Amino acid sequence: MAGWFRKTEKVTAETARRITGISIPFGGITWADPGPSDAQKVREFILFLEDRRVLYNAHDLEVVSQVEHSIHEIREQCTKSLQALPPKAFAVIPIRSIREAGRRFHDDQKEEFRFFHFDGHGRSREGSPGFFTALGAFRAIVGLQVAQLAAHYDIDVEGDLAAVLPNLEGE
Repeated sequence: MAGWFRKTEKVTAETARRITGISIPFGGITWADPGPSDAQKVREFILFLEDRRVLYNAHDLEVVSQVEHSIHEIREQCTKSLQALPPKAFAVIPIRSIREAGRRFHDDQKEEFRFFHFDGHGRSREGSPGFFTALGAFRAIVGLQVAQLAAHYDIDVEGDLAAVLPNLEGE
């Protein structure tokens, strides 16, 4: 009988989440699986962003129509993630900020810079100064929000997406 009460390994939140019931000889209780945790939903969102070239591609390689389409897809994914998260989750504000930055990009990319003459001479890229300014602002906001999400939920950001994160090294 002494072996029944020995110390075991720590039960993680993920393991506890998989338990759906307890039964004893004269009764028991069962509950529904709560589904993925907020951290798992945020991790999936960040994995989606890791594959978005618009966030880290060199400006010379950007094509206006592809950038617009990619940012539209990011906004759609933000909406899906927000629908999956509880309203009071930490991730709601950063994801809303990313979605808002996408809307702002679509508005601001058409801004005119009267005192900046851009003739594109000798350059193979397309896009106006307003487009690239709006793209830079979008990347900066996404980088800051992803950094907040990654820090709060203890998620590693890998690959090229890490390039848009704020530099905390103080170089």
